[in-house]
Amino acid sequence: MKKKRSNNSGLSILEALVSTAIVGIGFIAILQMTNFSVQSIDNSGDRTKANYLTEMIAEDVIGSKNTLYGTNSDNENIIYNNDGTMSFADGSDASSLKKFSDHLNTNGWNASLNCGNSSNSSNNTKTDNIYENQNNDAPRNKEQKWNAIFNENRFLKCKDNNETKKVETFKVCRWGGCTYQNNLVFDDPIYIGRVEMFLNNGKKRKYLYFQSDYKIKTTDTDSGGGDGGGGMIGTPSG
Repeated sequence: MKKKRSNNSGLSILEALVSTAIVGIGFIAILQMTNFSVQSIDNSGDRTKANYLTEMIAEDVIGSKNTLYGTNSDNENIIYNNDGTMSFADGSDASSLKKFSDHLNTNGWNASLNCGNSSNSSNNTKTDNIYENQNNDAPRNKEQKWNAIFNENRFLKCKDNNETKKVETFKVCRWGGCTYQNNLVFDDPIYIGRVEMFLNNGKKRKYLYFQSDYKIKTTDTDSGGGDGGGGMIGTPSG
């Protein structure tokens, strides 16, 4: 008795090519999703770091609001007047005496970012100890710390020149002599700080506004003035 031969045969070349193409498209999609996930995680990490760093800058400014920029605040030659102004005991020009918020209002701070350089670049050296060289005033030490963190890409990666990191303050008061006037302000100048960060090639933006300093408006009398409130007029905005 003769056995019947099976008519089953293998895949044709055309079927094999189609199958390979389908599998290849699937792998490409998976690789693209993986790459997108890695980028999303990286960007999310940068935004989280930016949140912490903006809060750090705000705390630095608020914590040093009563210190003078470029001068030791404990200098015995400096006289602090009742109206909030400062002068030198020897009668020399005291116009250079500025508190931290006032200095940021005039000059601000802007990081000199080193964007696009790899971590192996010889120009991308990092300071071992950012507190090694100390100034005699807190504001310059704070700016030195910011420079070490941002200019050296210590925590945040700078990918493009469209990214910026800067700090400035806005002087608001009821009376003249301020950039912004507001009739709801009853104290002497209020300083509103702003931390600005552009991330991810400038596509993501982070802003933080905070009250960095204010001066309570007082009379020319001492703390026991006739107004019954230590010479204070109105209410403190802080």
